[in-house]
Amino acid sequence: MLLALSLENSQIFLGIFDGEKQLCDAQFATDREKSADEYAILIQGILAMHHVDRRDITRGIIASVVRPLNAVISQAVEKLSGITPLFLGPGVKSGVNIKTDIPSQVGADIVANAVGALSLQKAPLVVVSFGTATTLAGLNSAGELTGVLIYPGIRASLDALSTQAAELPSIAPDKPKSVLGKNTIDSMVGGIIYGNAAMVDGLLDRIASEWNTKSLTVITTGHLAKAVIPYCQSGHQISYEPNLTLIGLQKIDQLNDRSHT
Repeated sequence: MLLALSLENSQIFLGIFDGEKQLCDAQFATDREKSADEYAILIQGILAMHHVDRRDITRGIIASVVRPLNAVISQAVEKLSGITPLFLGPGVKSGVNIKTDIPSQVGADIVANAVGALSLQKAPLVVVSFGTATTLAGLNSAGELTGVLIYPGIRASLDALSTQAAELPSIAPDKPKSVLGKNTIDSMVGGIIYGNAAMVDGLLDRIASEWNTKSLTVITTGHLAKAVIPYCQSGHQISYEPNLTLIGLQKIDQLNDRSHT
């Protein structure tokens, strides 16, 4: 079995695969203060909850954008299963040709998302990931990753708003009641949801214009995508896949057959 992990700034996503089949998925908070032992216990608990025997884990692969945690998580996986996980990065086969100025600067999660998206849809397409940062990655008709757009994510934007504006409370993204709110919380909810939907619409339209097409195939991921996508109005073909990064990691693991497990 394969243990796939995506280390992101606020959340860590975990998936277990038996061949092509995904047996389970889970997520837990990123905590830079936790030790390898603590993470090993946490992961073991998730495996037990899903009735997965840690001794059945024979391979591991990790996409990380939190470099300080790499060694800690690697040690946790080794303590748990006795295997050394593969980190997605330069030198690892992904199957995606990255056509950017500095390919090594493209986040491992963006690469994994691109691989996952290409396994689900034909290129050209755009991958939108709603995380700590919201990213849009463009894949041309040849399946090449040609560029990325990055802007502050929903949670980061809300936290900045409540921190910098003394009169504004800390809130959670929710379903807006109307475009124009009649109280502070409704106004903030409407602003963040409709604002992000409009931003996604506008950016997709600009990408479509640059690609000389009227309609884009778009795959979204990230748990906050479900809060925003229903309010998009651009008319592009938008779908949602919550486990896109994990799916991509499973595909990348297949391309990197290695003797050490």
